[in-house]
Amino acid sequence: MLELPITVRIPSDEEIDYRPDIDEILFKRRKAKIVEGYDLTLNENPRLPYRFQATVNIGNSRLWDLFQALAATLPDKVSCVYGLYEEDNVTTPLLQKQFVLNELEKYRDELTQECQLEAGLLFQTKDILIELGISESKYIRYWGAELERFKLLMKSFRLPFVEGLEFIDEYPKIVTPLRELVRTAKAPETVIYYLDQAFHIDRRAPDPFFD
Repeated sequence: MLELPITVRIPSDEEIDYRPDIDEILFKRRKAKIVEGYDLTLNENPRLPYRFQATVNIGNSRLWDLFQALAATLPDKVSCVYGLYEEDNVTTPLLQKQFVLNELEKYRDELTQECQLEAGLLFQTKDILIELGISESKYIRYWGAELERFKLLMKSFRLPFVEGLEFIDEYPKIVTPLRELVRTAKAPETVIYYLDQAFHIDRRAPDPFFD
């Protein structure tokens, strides 16, 4: 079974609310391929400027190391994409990648364990898209151009290609706020505030315009 963040656990059968397909869900969950590894989809649409898309499960204690390794595949200037789950994410202007990584590093525990937070890096032009993100359920999403480099990186982390790989958010789960488990952790809203300050993002609504 995949090493989950401390904030996520699989509910017992008795903890899941009744629904007509509950027996089917429980049966599928017991056979679910929620393991370390990656899946891969090649891009067959020439209008989309990336070569492949991958999703990666990795034990939570190794998540940040993989994020940093994949970040090395992006250019020296990137946008940071971050926000609260189920809210619109902010995309910054292009910034020095190392500066962005240094700021994210300050909140690595929150970004890798707090399920209200999402964050990642983006580089996009007319001809190429490279995007890397940590999802709210704490697995990696990646859109890239260098397929062989990606596969070698997966091999270095001992992450195999897994046919039919599944992810924790495909099944019922119980999520606990990180601050309830780690008193020194910052609240998700606090992390967003400090990132806004670092990246000079102003979330205030613009002044109304009257004709």
